[in-house]
Amino acid sequence: MIFNQLIFHNNIIIFRMFLYWIVNLVKKCPYGWTNFGVRCYKFFSEAVNWITAEKNCQRLDANLASVHNKIEQDFLLSLLPSSTTRCWFGTHDGEQEGQWLWTDGTPYDYTYWAPGQPDNKGIENCGEFNFENNRWNDAACLTSLGYVCAKYL
Repeated sequence: MIFNQLIFHNNIIIFRMFLYWIVNLVKKCPYGWTNFGVRCYKFFSEAVNWITAEKNCQRLDANLASVHNKIEQDFLLSLLPSSTTRCWFGTHDGEQEGQWLWTDGTPYDYTYWAPGQPDNKGIENCGEFNFENNRWNDAACLTSLGYVCAKYL
């Protein structure tokens, strides 16, 4: 009896491992995208305003990237070319000044603003990675920058 239970238990474990392997085999990032956790990321060097960047991401079933922890922040920084000093990502306070949101609708549970930011200097409602200090900055949404899209697997 115990022997049969062990065999049954082992078969369940093997079956679960097989399912996990199949799911991971099927769920891969599209060509040119980089996997990190449960999402795929891609940097686009084309300089566009923030709204156009978000629309471009949405056409790819993605959004401008949201960031939820320091590990993800560091990954995004490593993804970008060294020549890039600024780029758009998915935070904005366009609905209510000072209330920052992510375009993908995920909880706003992490920030990495540069000291003194966001400051809304000159009506700045969109978030950019600013690599002079490797922190976030609020910027005028009509500024043309490259951008990072993220999509779930």
